[in-house]
This record gives sequence, structure tokens and C-alpha cells, in this order.
Amino acid sequence: MGKNIANTTHTFFFCDGGSCQKAGSEKVVREARAYLRNNELWDSTHTIKTRCNGRCEDAPTCIVSPGEFWYKELTPEKITHIVKGHLNNECPIETELLYKKGWDKQISNNERAPITPKPFELKNDTELGECFITKGFSSDQYLYPLFLFLRENPDGVTLTMTNQNSIDFNDIETLEYSKTHTLELFTKTTCIPLTIAAVPKDNKELQQAKISSTEYFYQKESQQVGIRFKNKFGDVLGKIAFDSIANKGWEYCRKIQLKNAILNLT
Repeated sequence: MGKNIANTTHTFFFCDGGSCQKAGSEKVVREARAYLRNNELWDSTHTIKTRCNGRCEDAPTCIVSPGEFWYKELTPEKITHIVKGHLNNECPIETELLYKKGWDKQISNNERAPITPKPFELKNDTELGECFITKGFSSDQYLYPLFLFLRENPDGVTLTMTNQNSIDFNDIETLEYSKTHTLELFTKTTCIPLTIAAVPKDNKELQQAKISSTEYFYQKESQQVGIRFKNKFGDVLGKIAFDSIANKGWEYCRKIQLKNAILNLT
């Protein structure tokens, strides 16, 4: 039988994203859980491993509820102190906090400036000719929403994977992202696999298939707009084409994916 959460007083959300794992999050979680069990607090508390909490620079991190307390740079020694403090109503342990509700700013020792796409740059591209190009983001946190939006707004959008025929997005019936690395696009007759998640460095086949570079372009002569996908070796994996610069999908790319990156056509 699962835990009766109606009896819990506190919940600890431990980030289990890649950066936190590298920084030792698993040891932090184990220490917290061991302390709770050995002090007969297991049934009155709950611990949850989440995916990325979005604060990789402060890894490992944990969010404590009730309240909104974000802790940073955790160690096994620190987490026991933090858990005790919250359960004894001596919270929060402010010296370890990244943020709590009511603060007008977060306190990080490793703050990074937000990464934003650069303005479009006019280039003479080997494949595309003279065109404006900028790079977007290529993690699955961007690529899955991109393909999901285009599936829901398919008019005037086509997908061409290398050495395959073009497919109209209207022909894509379903979109499935349940496999570890792969997003699958299903038409009535075929499945198009796209490797969009982080893959093992020692798996060359997955490295070759993974979308590692996402380029948005505007061809100066034809006025064609689209997206080009490449792997880490610079090989083109496929392209998306929009029927015009006014296409709803292209407008979404400019606003959401590229955060309104400047495209100066003059």
C-alpha cells in the first residue's frame, strides 16, 4: 500500500536532473530518506525526485513544502540540518536558501546570464545560398513543444528528413514522446523517429541521429523560411519548411523558440 499523503506534514522535492545528479543529488536524497526513516518520520513526510528544476547552476537543489523554500548547493550534511529545521518548525535555514516566497530576488552564488538566440545573420550557406540564419535551442524541452505546436497548427508546414520524401504536417496523425531518446511522428503509413533527448556519449549511432543543432533561416532570394536540423558532426538530418513568413508556425518560432530574435531584412 502506498503512503497515505493525507497524514503528511512536509514534502521535499529533490531535483533529479542531469546537473544535480552530477553534483551529488542522489547522496543528498539517500541521506534525507535515511534520516526520516530512522527517526520515525517516514509516514508523516514525503520525498519526491523531480526532473530538472531549472536551476542547474545551484545544483543540487530541493524545494520544500508547505511554503515555497528553494535550497541550493546541497550536501548530505546540509540536508539533514534543513530537514530537521522544517520538521521542528525552525524553518527556513536561510543561509542555505536560494529563494523563498516574499523575496524580491533569488540569492545564487553562481548566477548565469540568460541565454538568448542571437540576431539573424546574413550568410552565404553552402546548401541554402544567401540567407539569414540564427541558431535556436536543441534540447527536448524546446524540440518537443516545437513539434507539438506544428502538429496542432499544420497548415503550410512540411517536414523533409534526409533521403526521405517530404511530409505535410497535416498528414501527421499522432505524436508520441514516450521512448527514452526518441520522439515519434505517426502518419497513416509510417513512423518518423526523431532523436531529441540527451544520448550517451559512447553511442555513436545515437550521436549521429540526435538533433544537436537547430537553425532557423530566411532565404533572401526565394523568401523561403524554415528550420534545419543537424547532428553534432554537422550532418543535415532534415528540414522544416513554412509556406510564408506569415505562417502561424513561423510566427511561433520567432516568438517562442527564438524569443523574438531580430530579423533585419534591409
